[in-house]
Amino acid sequence: MNILIIKLSSIGDCLLATPAIESIRKGYPDSFITWLVEDKAKDIALLNPNVDEVLIIDKKKFKIRDYLSLVKKLRHRRYDLSVDLQGVDRTAIFALLSGARARYVEEYAVLRFLSNKKISRKGRPLEHAVQFYLFLASAVGGAKIEEPEPTLVTTEKDKKFALDFLESNFPKTEKKEIFIGINPTGAWKTKRWPVKYFIEISERLINSFNANILIFGGKGEDYLSDKILNAVNSPKIASAVGRTTLKQAKELLAGMDYFITPDSGLMHIAALISKLKTIALFGPTDPKLTGPFGKNFTVLRDNLICIPCFKKECP
Repeated sequence: MNILIIKLSSIGDCLLATPAIESIRKGYPDSFITWLVEDKAKDIALLNPNVDEVLIIDKKKFKIRDYLSLVKKLRHRRYDLSVDLQGVDRTAIFALLSGARARYVEEYAVLRFLSNKKISRKGRPLEHAVQFYLFLASAVGGAKIEEPEPTLVTTEKDKKFALDFLESNFPKTEKKEIFIGINPTGAWKTKRWPVKYFIEISERLINSFNANILIFGGKGEDYLSDKILNAVNSPKIASAVGRTTLKQAKELLAGMDYFITPDSGLMHIAALISKLKTIALFGPTDPKLTGPFGKNFTVLRDNLICIPCFKKECP
């Protein structure tokens, strides 16, 4: 059996969907599973042990001919079923164009009429994304996962990168010194803690605890880290913003003692590391739905009447 998993983005959501993909693999152990994913989240898919093939969409570089080539590849696979774990307009279109005979999607998804198998969630309460994706997987024949754990596989090369990076950026540290990661970035403006607070807390941690601070973030977000670096102006702080893959970021996080972050892909990666104490800052989103899926974390949120609002900008 050929199965197409459609989960394009975001980084955190793709990570939270990995237990569902494991469920589908266990339900169909002899199947050939393809994951259609966007470039930003490709690291999560490429080494996933439950996936046979990864098809990557690069939104920034793809032209019409690239999409036509992708559709040709999809149709050539002759999928028996597709599972749309995202439920937005473009994922519905990809499911239709794939030619999959059975196209599964949640019943309230956008453009759901393009799919011929609707998964009903009638009477089901709101739940964490991991559990919701597992519910969708079970509806298409996925096996039960007793203790779901999101997965991001790294390599020895990634571990060496992290070790070398820390040694080169913090060359004079002693064993007892603590390492604290901070993440001033976030997909939505409303998710981000103001940079001035990251500057203030970095200075306090350095002055009070002699802590080493490493700034995390993705490509194009160094304008935020530059503000912090310039304001703190200390050899005890460095930046990895835009300088790592997701796998390398995971290994760098494994070298931290604490991590302060808003709701983000990096927050979900940090939650995979049991020894790392993660402090998750929540505003417009609900930690009951998309909070860290792990054990060693603390959620902090203000008691504002407007949250969770799920808005990308304050009115």
